[in-house]
Parts: sequence; C-alpha cells; structure tokens
Amino acid sequence: MSVRKAIGFIFIGVFLISCNEDFNPYGDYVEKYAFTCILKSNENFQTATLFKSYRPDGYDPYTYTTDPSIVGADIRVWYNDTVFVFSDSSVTREDTSRYKTPFSFYYNNKFFVGNRKTIELEVLLPNGKRLRSNSLTPGQITFDNNSEVIIPPIGKNIVQVIWKTLDEGTFFLPKLAIRYEQKINGEVVYKEKDIPTRYVTQGNELTPVYPVPNASITVVYQMNAVIKALQEISASDPNKNNYAVFQNLLFSCIAFDQPSSRYLSSTGGNVDDLTVSVDVADYSNIEGGFGLFGSYSQKKYTRLRFLQDYIESFGYNFIVED
Repeated sequence: MSVRKAIGFIFIGVFLISCNEDFNPYGDYVEKYAFTCILKSNENFQTATLFKSYRPDGYDPYTYTTDPSIVGADIRVWYNDTVFVFSDSSVTREDTSRYKTPFSFYYNNKFFVGNRKTIELEVLLPNGKRLRSNSLTPGQITFDNNSEVIIPPIGKNIVQVIWKTLDEGTFFLPKLAIRYEQKINGEVVYKEKDIPTRYVTQGNELTPVYPVPNASITVVYQMNAVIKALQEISASDPNKNNYAVFQNLLFSCIAFDQPSSRYLSSTGGNVDDLTVSVDVADYSNIEGGFGLFGSYSQKKYTRLRFLQDYIESFGYNFIVED
C-alpha cells in the first residue's frame, strides 16, 4: 500500500477547521489542536495527522493559505505494554490550489493492533501542551454460516453475507471485489474490481452504490450489480479471452472501535477518503484538543466463490483455486 493510500484510507486525513466554528473573528482567538489516528489491524503502517486552528482575515477560511500542520510533535502510542513513537514525514500534495507545501503526517511502521486490546495515546506539542486519549480495539468479526458461498446463488437474485454482532453501536464497512488477470501487450496483469451493492438511475445513467460504514451486521449485493461489474471488466474489448477471473472473490469487513463508530454515527456514516470534517456537532475523544483516536479490525470471508460455467458464460477464462 502506498503512503498516500495509507494516509487516506477510511478517514485518516486533513481536518477542516472552520473559522465560524473555532473562533469569532471579532473576539479573542484561542489556538486549538486537532489530532487524528486510526490504528489498523491488517497492516503495520500506522499514520496520524496533527493540525492547529487558524485565523483568516474575515469569515472565509479559504483565504488562509498557510499550512496549519504541526510538525515536531512527540507522538507516542502504548499497546501491549510497549510504547511506539511516531516519526515525521510528508508526501507531495496533489491539490495545491490552497496549500503549496507538502502534506505533513506522522507514521510508525512497527506494529499492528489485535482484538480487544487497550490503546493509549499521548501527544507532546512543540509548545509543551499535551493531548491524550485511549480506547479499546474492537473484537474479531465472526461470519454466519447462512452467508452465501457461491455466485450465482441458487434460486436467488442477491448475494448476502452476514456476521455476528459485536459491542452495541459498532459500525462495520464491508467490501467485495472480483480478482482477475488481463493480458496487455502479451503481459499478464493482476487486477481487482470492486462490486457495488446495487446501481441506481440518476438522470440517464446508472450510478454504482457502494457500502458505507453503518451498524448493520449484513450486506446484500444485487446480482445485477455483480453481472454489471463482471461486464465492466472487459468493457468494450471484444477479445474476452484476454481476461481470466479467479474462482475466489475478495470479501472483507472492517469493525470500528467505539470512538470511531461514534464519530461515524455523528456524521451519518458518510466520510470521504481524505477529509475528516470537524464541527461542534461531531464526536471527539481527544483530551486537550479535539479529533479522533481509534482503531479498526478487519476480517476476510473466504468461502465466496464463482461457479466456473457462470464465469465462462461471459467469455472469460476461469482460474480454479483450492
């Protein structure tokens, strides 16, 4: 996983600190601090972001073009009786319309979190102030035996995967993808194609709808969405023999801890890849500042498989797996 993707995954990203929410332009300005870190169970590259509030001229925050990132902080996470120190880093900023400097973040690539483990945070800012937080990582997801195992399912037009509930209020994020190979100029390239749960008509076009974090313990994929995803693999390419679909699909489900679930609940479960928007209505669990310190666990469901004759009906080759 690239550094950029790791930073953006789920919602580890830049805080938007609105001038209307953080201070009155005609009153006293008090600097505030926003911290974000979501620890992952499926990889050891952990990231964090740290920002300060700012005071633009007037009411429009976008007139302020000085990067509000805080560098040089001492960030420590305690996990399994070990302290992990985060290091400064940065990547090239894709959008330089407002900030011209690289995007700053912190990282540690030496640990990942398990289930039902205590995590504690302390941030020492360069000005001597401290931010603190703690949480408990989520439990392990267990899939229900009533979940679908073959595509297409017998006598059904949906594919359903079910898992056991965890703590009350836990949010989940499922994802389903097709694995396939494509011959490009004589070279075989491995690819993945995400499957939406359904398509909806918007104007004259069909728009895919993908799962968002929510408290449901099941996800349902319409078979017409699976069919359309399979068709889109080759799109208008008439040579379907250049494509080979793997028997096993990729299905994974993420369980968020309580702080992350509460944040998602307060925002309606809608977040984009690179931004956490923080306002007075949003959940925060950072002592001495605001923001989010949490974690997630991920579990794969490995029983879901395509039938060979079904894949070959699209003109594709079929890759048998154990």
